[in-house]
Amino acid sequence: MKKIYASLTLCTVLTCLSGCAYAPHNNLSAERVSASSIQYTSSSKHEASVEEITNKLPGHVYLKGIAFQDTQKPYYLAINYAAIDNQHTFEKSWTSVKTKRILLHNATILLSAVQNVDSVHFTINTTVPQTITITRKELTDFYGIDLRDYNDVKQVWKEKFEGQQEKIEEFYDAHPITEMQ
Repeated sequence: MKKIYASLTLCTVLTCLSGCAYAPHNNLSAERVSASSIQYTSSSKHEASVEEITNKLPGHVYLKGIAFQDTQKPYYLAINYAAIDNQHTFEKSWTSVKTKRILLHNATILLSAVQNVDSVHFTINTTVPQTITITRKELTDFYGIDLRDYNDVKQVWKEKFEGQQEKIEEFYDAHPITEMQ
């Protein structure tokens, strides 16, 4: 157990340090990463692989922490975003439209690339913190395919959502982001 916490702490520190090299306004495009460009992971070295994936996803410069729960089912990833230095810039980066697009995209990539994760739990530490859990089953129902069996999730993303914010809104109508008070 201590090894897991040490690994997660190390990954978090490295993630924060590597994220500082990027400009925040350049990282919020939801089409930047394709799952086919990421090493698929099944059971070993989860933390390094998940860290590698999340460092390529939109919003990565605000990544505060990653937790991988694999001690009991259902297995999940917990991704936490927070302001690094400027809360105002952070708040502007997480508008409603951008947040919905980024979280759906990132969940799609993560659940495609990390084969044994059942869900991804996102927390965004804006002034009013927001949280959502997106499950593999919800995305399978939404896309009409099991993401584990699809090599180019970026192509699925483009086909379904390129310029179609209303479809993304439909997903969130059924799976709303919760504001934590």
